[in-house]
Order: sequence, then structure tokens, then C-alpha cells
Amino acid sequence: MAVEDWFVEHARVASKEHKRITVDDKVTFFQQLSTLVSSGTPLLEAVQIAARQSQSTQLQSVLDEVAGRLAGGCSFRDSLADHRNIFEDHWIELIGTGEISGKMGMVLAELNQQIRESCETRRKLVGALIYPVVLLIVAVLVVVAMLWLVIPQFAKMFDEMGAELPSITQFVMGLSDFIVSYIIYILASIFVATLAFRRYFRTEAGQRRVGAIMLATPVMGELMVQSSMYRFASNLALLLKSGVPMLETLAALSTVFRANPVYRDAILGAQSRVAAGQPLADSLEETGLFTNMMTNMVRLGEQSSQLAGMMEQIAPYYKEKTQGFITKATKLIEPGIIMVMGATIATLMLAIYIPMFDMAGAVK
Repeated sequence: MAVEDWFVEHARVASKEHKRITVDDKVTFFQQLSTLVSSGTPLLEAVQIAARQSQSTQLQSVLDEVAGRLAGGCSFRDSLADHRNIFEDHWIELIGTGEISGKMGMVLAELNQQIRESCETRRKLVGALIYPVVLLIVAVLVVVAMLWLVIPQFAKMFDEMGAELPSITQFVMGLSDFIVSYIIYILASIFVATLAFRRYFRTEAGQRRVGAIMLATPVMGELMVQSSMYRFASNLALLLKSGVPMLETLAALSTVFRANPVYRDAILGAQSRVAAGQPLADSLEETGLFTNMMTNMVRLGEQSSQLAGMMEQIAPYYKEKTQGFITKATKLIEPGIIMVMGATIATLMLAIYIPMFDMAGAVK
């Protein structure tokens, strides 16, 4: 067999399968489903094809169950509703509307676009934070390594020489002794504190409290507000365009903010006021969590009966604002970390060199 024949046989036509369901798996599924249904493929056959092409074995199993229920006469919406831990509630409501209206192809295309844009924004946020996080980790490791390994050697030398140490050097030596003596306990405490915070953040009270604190934090709070406005506008436009009634739309929107109880409760409160006959714009304004531009655009949309169109127009604006704040936050974090790192290392260097200079002067 020729060398090139071996490589051709091992061409990476298909990616390696994996078990868990990732966001990319869901995006790929809706992309394939939208393309197949729009091209005239029957829904059941489209789901079966998408299941076979999925790289997630868990998603394949879920889609096989969905296809089985579809074959048994169950609606697509109800079939997906059995897997709400995988598919978002507002996705399910949109698909149900598409079935009723007979516009499944259009609904799937719009839903796929919305999911892709949401994933793109999330990727940009994660990508923008990678460098500052790596920089922060390196800075902490460098400082700890100096206090743990380097400073004790100089402390031993100063002690043998009987040098009189300035206050800054005594402080650094004391900090170094503390780290050397309790490094295991410090690492264990950090590990336990991290686990405790993650567990607390997964609770309703933890998400609510952390979310409220972040909303009031400079830059981070602005980023959260702008991203929430984008998610609200884009999903509201998508739901209304698909024919979902207003009260059901707000109920579905609350699930979009499941991980943000502050905004979720605000939307549910607005839903209650709308149900009582109050305009949506006034209901949102009373929460104090929606920008003036958002409430004014909602008011104009309600008055002109073009609310979905207004939200479609304003969603790209908030998307750009969100991406701008991501860039702004990154540019503020990076120099801050560098300055703190530089100041810390400079302090350590001064603590070492000042006694050495004093000893050199005494020798002369």
C-alpha cells in the first residue's frame, strides 16, 4: 500500500464522537434540522438524519427518543418537552408555534440564527477573558514562588549576617515564613472555598445575591445590563414574530434568564402587570432594570403595533454594545493586573535589595 493510500483511508471525514451534549452539538442539530425542513424533508426523517449525524452519543439517544415519539403521533413540541434539561423552554415554545402555524422551516431558521448569535457572543466573552485570566494566574504563581522559594534563601543569609532589617523587609520575611509554614493549609483553604462558592452560586439565593452585586459593579454591571437587553430584545422579537401570545412570550422569556434570578423575577413581575392590563413598557420601566432606550422602543412598538420589528431593530444595537463592553472590560483588566503584578514584584525586590545596599555601605 502506498503512503498516500494509507492517509486517504484515515482521512478525518468524521470527528471523534463524545458522550456529553455541548452547545455546539445543539447548534449543529438546529442548523441541520433547519436546512432539512426548509428543503422539504419531512420532519420525522429530518430528526432521524440529524440524530445519525450528531457527534454526541447522548444527543443521538435523545433524538432517537424524540423521533420515536414523532413516529407514534406525538407533536414535535411535546417530544422535545420531555427533555427540558437539554432544550430551552423558549425553544420548545417557538417550535410549538411553528407546528401550529405551519411555518416550521421559518421558525427553525430564525431559532438557529438566534442560537448561533448567542453562542458567538458567549465565545467572544470567553475568548476576551482568557488572556487576563492566564496573566493573573501567572502573576500569582510568580509571587508565590518568590515568597516560597526565593525569599527564604535571602532571609537565611540576612539572619546569618545579623543584619538589621527595615520594616518592609521584615514584613516580606514574615509573609514568606507564613506561606512556607502553611502552604498546604492555604492551598486546601482555597480549594475548599472555591468548591463552596461554586455550590453556593448554583443555589437560587447564591445566583440572586451574586447577580445583584455584579449589576452594581462598575463595567461588569454595565456589561450584564447590555447583554441582558440584547437577550431580551432578540428573544422577544423571535417569539412575537413566531406568533406566540404576549403573556406566553414573557413566560418563555423568563426561562431565558433562568440563571439570572434578578432579571427573571423582573420579567415575571412585568408579566403579572401586563396580565392586569398595564402596557409592557410601563411594566418594564417599573422594574428599574431596563434601560430607557429599551422601554421607549417597547412603548413605540406597542403604540405602532410593530413591537417585534422594533425589537429586531434594537437587538443588533445592544449586541454591539455588549461586544464593546467586553473589549472595554478586557482593556481595563489587563493593565490593572500588570500594574499590581509589577508593584508586588517591585516590593519584593526592594525588600531584598535595601538590606543588601545597607550592608554594602557598612562594609565601605
